[in-house]
Amino acid sequence: MKNLQGKINKTSKGYNSYEIFDADASFILKIATVVTEKFNFTHTNPIIGLEQVFMDFDKDGIKITIGWDIWSGCFVMAHDKLGDKCIVEIGNYLDERYIND
Repeated sequence: MKNLQGKINKTSKGYNSYEIFDADASFILKIATVVTEKFNFTHTNPIIGLEQVFMDFDKDGIKITIGWDIWSGCFVMAHDKLGDKCIVEIGNYLDERYIND
């Protein structure tokens, strides 16, 4: 198994994205579990393609997406400023539980 490294980056729109480049597609299930059970987001059905998987989540008007694709690995990203703080909190939680153990 590869040594996973999580990192906060900015999307092209300037919002936070927590990215784990070397994670495989199955890691989004761990992220989805954390986002729903620990952070109380609800989700829509996933969009699944040959080279990508995406799931949108919502809580109190905050919209985030988790996903995996062959170019980025796994990620959880904000869609606006409201989500930026949540992405940092989710990233820190993932770092503590899954990345830096």
